[in-house]
Amino acid sequence: MLKNYFITAFRSLKRFKLFTFLNVFGLSTGMACSILIMLWVQDEKSYDKFIPNAGEIYRLTSEVSGSKAAVTPPPVVDAVQQQIPAIEKVTRVVPVSATVSVADKKFDEKNILYADADFLQFFGYPLIRGNGNVLGQPNHVVITAAAAVKYFGTEDAVGKTLKVENGYNSDYVVSGVLKNLPHNSHLQFSMLLPISYYNISNGNDWGNFSAYSYVKLNKHFEATSSSIASLEKQIDLIHQKNDQSNTKSRFTLQPLTDIHLTAGLQLDVEGQGNMQNVKIFSIAAIFILVIACINFMNLSTALGSTRAKEVGLRKTIGARRIDVVLQLMGESLIVALLSLFIGLLFAWLLLPLFNQLASKNITINLLNIKLLGQLLAIATTVGMVSGSYPAIFMSSFNPVKALKGVKAPKGELSYLRSGLVIVQFAVSVILIVSTLVVNYQLKYISSRDIGFNKQNLLYLQVPQVGYQKNNYSALKQALQQNNAIKNYTVVDHLPTYLTTGTTDVTWSGKNPDQQTVFPHIGADENFIKTFNMRLIAGRSFNDSSPADDNAYMINETALKAMGMKPTTAIGQRITTNGNSGTIIGVVQDFNFKPVQQAIEPLIIKHNSRAGFVVMRVNTNARNVITQLKTVFQDLYPNYPYSYGFVDQDIAKLYVSEQRTGMLFNIFSIISIIISCLGLFGLATFAIQKRVKEIGVRRVLGASAQSIVAMLSADFIKLVGSSLLVAFPVSWYIMHQWLENYAYRITISWWVFAIAGFCALLIALVTVSYQSVKAAYANPVKRLRND
Repeated sequence: MLKNYFITAFRSLKRFKLFTFLNVFGLSTGMACSILIMLWVQDEKSYDKFIPNAGEIYRLTSEVSGSKAAVTPPPVVDAVQQQIPAIEKVTRVVPVSATVSVADKKFDEKNILYADADFLQFFGYPLIRGNGNVLGQPNHVVITAAAAVKYFGTEDAVGKTLKVENGYNSDYVVSGVLKNLPHNSHLQFSMLLPISYYNISNGNDWGNFSAYSYVKLNKHFEATSSSIASLEKQIDLIHQKNDQSNTKSRFTLQPLTDIHLTAGLQLDVEGQGNMQNVKIFSIAAIFILVIACINFMNLSTALGSTRAKEVGLRKTIGARRIDVVLQLMGESLIVALLSLFIGLLFAWLLLPLFNQLASKNITINLLNIKLLGQLLAIATTVGMVSGSYPAIFMSSFNPVKALKGVKAPKGELSYLRSGLVIVQFAVSVILIVSTLVVNYQLKYISSRDIGFNKQNLLYLQVPQVGYQKNNYSALKQALQQNNAIKNYTVVDHLPTYLTTGTTDVTWSGKNPDQQTVFPHIGADENFIKTFNMRLIAGRSFNDSSPADDNAYMINETALKAMGMKPTTAIGQRITTNGNSGTIIGVVQDFNFKPVQQAIEPLIIKHNSRAGFVVMRVNTNARNVITQLKTVFQDLYPNYPYSYGFVDQDIAKLYVSEQRTGMLFNIFSIISIIISCLGLFGLATFAIQKRVKEIGVRRVLGASAQSIVAMLSADFIKLVGSSLLVAFPVSWYIMHQWLENYAYRITISWWVFAIAGFCALLIALVTVSYQSVKAAYANPVKRLRND
């Protein structure tokens, strides 16, 4: 019996070649997309799950004046371990950038961490060579395998010496080589330094929010929402008791496995994901599969009346209804499994391109029983869902009527197919609207006026030690003599992603209960001019005026936070971190962080010595880079030449959004293609059923244009109906997505107009091919057999 089912199924699939192709191609394409999205989602959700006992580890985050950050004061975790029995272990890391010297080679390193002595044991990071217990000892360092190759090539790194120049300029002995970190670790670093070097000046400051702090809860602790909230309150009290600056802050325990997909925390590690994107792409995968399933159901039910005699004959010779259902469901499962195989092949072929677009390193491992089970479950579900209604519908045919050629009742079936077409195109329109909104928002944030001209701004990183050697004057003279440099300024931080902040700011009339976080930046007299910013009151700094050493400029948001007006702010005195000075200028607001975040109150302190020189150059920037390299290496022979462009740094802040938009575009196009395949199949079948009617109409004088309009009208009406469903749903989804951005577009009516027009045009083109073909066919040939 089973063999007979397979033989019959393959014969039926072979008989209806076009519809089999449309079903298999649509399902396999949909499955390929869903497989790629599923692998991407699994990868995003896999972060830090490789760490032993990951479910018991939490990161401590903070909130000060409504500003949430991923960092805490370094001494907090030591205190909470001593005073809270539920906390079993703690560890901390502090990120730092430094110049690493190995013999005569210099490396500008951004991924270095000060770490506690038990950091490696806490997270279970395995060593390839050496001893990982050395982080509690001075002048010992642990590096990754990749860093070992970078610094020492094929030589054994253990026992070798390197120099780290980050203010303390110490020689370190490599005592351990760490296995390269998995890509799905939220912490990515190349070197670990003993945290004791950081603690020399910063480790006991309860008001210095600089460390990533982790706690491991006791195994016997029941981590419920109420018990976690109770721990957080205890931590708050411990901080309040020890913080002499009286910073009003609260702390939150963040599960380790949630870190990667929790967006919005300031000073977080790089490479963060976004849970909302994971949800959106998961829904997109389901949508694409739904569209493919609807294609299958529509085409299968459309073929129902054509196969009525076959079903009637089977019932006449003794087949039960369950036998017919099993046969037809078997056909659906065969198509689904065949589609899975082809979809896997598509996914495997497209995986390198997908990894490039998504910046991933995903692989398809069919030896993974869990993955294979998931894929088979998807194929089985798709086959069962797609084939269920067609099987139940066709198995209900009356055998006598079927053999007599009486058509099956079509009212209910017609409504079902119409409803499925509406759902199918509604999903496609939702994706079209979403794609338009995503791309419009991405274009908005990339072209938005951020308050300064970001183009042609070249910067050099200048070693702080350079000021002690009086080399800055020589560098300044070289900048002035270069005709390609229009203006230049020195700053202590780049105003692209400012990470500074203080609550220790006072002014006349300040409410004692007010606590506001003020980011700050040090700059010289050319800061406003070089960045093409706008002063709305007062003046800029004057480097030659000793009085300006205690001068400040503030932005408009700071002005509002202080309750001042531009005309009255000039001359007012403010104090930051104990340094009192006078406000001499008010700067128009500009973005110094990603546009997902609102502009914060900013204080600009006069500073003629800083870590970066920013130049506005003409279009020939490469020549400037080459010329300055010679000057820089003469002045600072022991430091690497490091430069960059401000606009490129800003663009990097939105790489994740750009990838999301690109992937969304691709999946939307694929969903439209799948929808068109189904519509093409339905149009083909419907026109085949009306061949004689079309012939009669042509003989009676109907024009080809009227035939095309008649055949296309029904389908266009269905697509038009889908717009009524899609527009409100897509508006709601995109409105929620835009809430992530402090500066965002308004969803205009033209977005829906374009989406609707595209959907109708695509449907018209899809249907009109068969309509035109039928309308211009010779009516005599159509009626010859009647």
